[in-house]
Amino acid sequence: MVATSVLFTSPCQAATFAFSDGELSLTDFNGILSTEFNSRNHGETEGLAMGKNSFVSLENYLTVETSNSPLRAFTDVASTVSGEGINYTGLVQSDSEIVANFDIDAGKTLSFNFSSFLNLGTQIDASPVENAQAKGDIAFYLFDTSDIPEETLSDLLIDLLDNPDSIKKTPLSFFHLGGNINTLGNDYLNYQNSSDITLTENYKKTDVEGNEEHTLVEYEGFFQRYFEKQANLTLIVTRRSQARVTAPEPSTSLALLLFLGLLAIVHKGRSRAKKLKDSSGIIVVKL
Repeated sequence: MVATSVLFTSPCQAATFAFSDGELSLTDFNGILSTEFNSRNHGETEGLAMGKNSFVSLENYLTVETSNSPLRAFTDVASTVSGEGINYTGLVQSDSEIVANFDIDAGKTLSFNFSSFLNLGTQIDASPVENAQAKGDIAFYLFDTSDIPEETLSDLLIDLLDNPDSIKKTPLSFFHLGGNINTLGNDYLNYQNSSDITLTENYKKTDVEGNEEHTLVEYEGFFQRYFEKQANLTLIVTRRSQARVTAPEPSTSLALLLFLGLLAIVHKGRSRAKKLKDSSGIIVVKL
């Protein structure tokens, strides 16, 4: 859990806000002989306030949890940024990867349940001088890696934590949920899934008009696939979030790059007992 603020002093003239919350949980695995999860969790915040009394607040709460007995994978994030004044910018973003490799016997069925959650919001006082953007992306992919030699497979699994796209295969199965809302436009919300994934529950609420935009979507379901032959499978779970505010962008690009370089912070760790839409409470540490 990390929260930071950047503050300079004189009269405030504008206020902006953006948040990106996302969650993905995989449980109740059946049909797997043995496996273990590996994970990577990364977050960063960047803030710059150049006007008098300009203020940027940045918060990033992110977590990854895995269990090998019982098999379970969970990742979520709450990224929030707000600003007041003139000539400021703030960015909060995170990404996580979970990778597992397992064997399935011939004539067995692999199955697991999943739940997903994406909550995005933006708010500004005046457009187009101010801008707020929120993006989120959660997904899982299952690949057949039976043809990859064991010594090569070990290196691949390590590489996948840093670059999930390094596997040059078409997934057997997949689920993907992504969205973007921007006070300047280009809003979207979509999901895709393979035919062996069944959705059992879904909820969607979207309002992307005016100076305050919000979208909330939830999907629950299960994956099930029969394997006639023995197979080695690799599961990749990914989560991305980004929240950004500007009012307006600082006029000196070089100064912006230098200042953001000094303020870049890497964050790890957070746990929450409730779903993101029910969470509350903010801790701010001023630099």
